[in-house]
Amino acid sequence: MEITPNTELNLCGCCYKPVNIDDTFCEACGYPLKGSEFEQKEFIATRNIKESDLETANEKIKKASNVLYWIAGATAVVGLLLFMIAYVKDGDNSEQVATLIVNLVLAIIYLALASWSSKKPFAAIVSGFSLYIIVIILSAIANPVTIAQGIIIKCIFIGYFIKGIKSAMEAEDLKKELNIG
Repeated sequence: MEITPNTELNLCGCCYKPVNIDDTFCEACGYPLKGSEFEQKEFIATRNIKESDLETANEKIKKASNVLYWIAGATAVVGLLLFMIAYVKDGDNSEQVATLIVNLVLAIIYLALASWSSKKPFAAIVSGFSLYIIVIILSAIANPVTIAQGIIIKCIFIGYFIKGIKSAMEAEDLKKELNIG
């Protein structure tokens, strides 16, 4: 919105951004500047509910992001433990070194996705979930017993991912409705 020096300005009653006195609605938030007192109060009440819903969605997104951190840590620790056990048992083995490297690379990817989730939660959580499922499937192909190992934890993580994805979609919609970048 261009502001000229001769234009009379007021502040929006909802977002407190400058508005032209002739505007019917705030360009930033949509507040009905010339609406009745009832319409203005209803707008603010609806906006408060949406902001509360956005806060709830962000909490679920945070939990899904934390799952990415947990998976990163678990992947690194398990990789190191398997390497140390194999090294003590068999000595230097290139297969164990390769497994360790793969686990460390996966841990770094999960850490990067967890960090990225603060900026782009939907893309980061979907990517992390996809990678997690792919790793589970590849592990099951290599050794079918792994599908049952840690099944409860796997189901819990999958549940957090699904809630995080749904919440990220909801948060994007609410941000559009609230005109939040």
